[in-house]
Amino acid sequence: MKKMKNLKKITYIIVSLILLQFLFIFSAPTVRADTSVPDNFNQNLDLNRIYIYNVTAFNTTKPLEWVDVDWMAPTKGFVNVTPGGQMKINLTGFYEKDPNDFFNVFESPMPYMNIEFLENRSGILFTNTTLYNVSNGEAAQNLLLGYNSFKSGFLIPISDFNNLTQQAYAQDEPPFMNATVSVIETSKTISFDFKQKTFLQQKTNCIYDKASGLLIYTNTSFGNYTLEMTLINLPSFPSDSFSIPSFHLLIVITILGTTILINICLKKIKLTKKYSKFRN
Repeated sequence: MKKMKNLKKITYIIVSLILLQFLFIFSAPTVRADTSVPDNFNQNLDLNRIYIYNVTAFNTTKPLEWVDVDWMAPTKGFVNVTPGGQMKINLTGFYEKDPNDFFNVFESPMPYMNIEFLENRSGILFTNTTLYNVSNGEAAQNLLLGYNSFKSGFLIPISDFNNLTQQAYAQDEPPFMNATVSVIETSKTISFDFKQKTFLQQKTNCIYDKASGLLIYTNTSFGNYTLEMTLINLPSFPSDSFSIPSFHLLIVITILGTTILINICLKKIKLTKKYSKFRN
């Protein structure tokens, strides 16, 4: 009778542990729980973080006139930075692509952002202006972060670098947009380099961190316009953070843990039985 009570007690403990583990599975937050970041972008992107770019070269002869993606709309005014100044980027979310941004190979959902332009005046940074909730395509168009319809901007998707490479090489379009295109991919970065052969001979090099998708360096020029800047606070992401199967990994760990507990309890039952036979 006493053996049966002990067995029931152990069985109750095992069942309770299993139920608690599965309750933990379905209630615990996972890495991919933030649905505000589309699947083809890094799921660990912090939308509240400010990314800071140090500007080492900028056309200081006159400010840059910021044009809307709708060329018929009024311009948004002028922006300016200086060598030694900064640009600060704050992602505001992912939204539908502007219908006027049709000359752009990147589709919805597209990252949007606030961009603050800071001038360096005698070693002190002053805000020149801030643009609010502009699309990545609009930023790429105005700052020349990309070439032709490859408007890569400040953030690229990280799901298919082969496709991005093919899209970049396709930007060599004679007679006006023919260019020498070079894509260099390493384990950590991917670089897109465009050298236009005719017209105003645009030269653009954009380097991206493959883990986050963020622009980490650019040196771009077109006519009298020049911009060179470097990201100084790149966040640390695992190189395989795009494909971490956090939910499935949690299930595996739970099953292993439960199996170990069951084995321990079964061994305890066997030892109890042997001890009881010895006493009898």
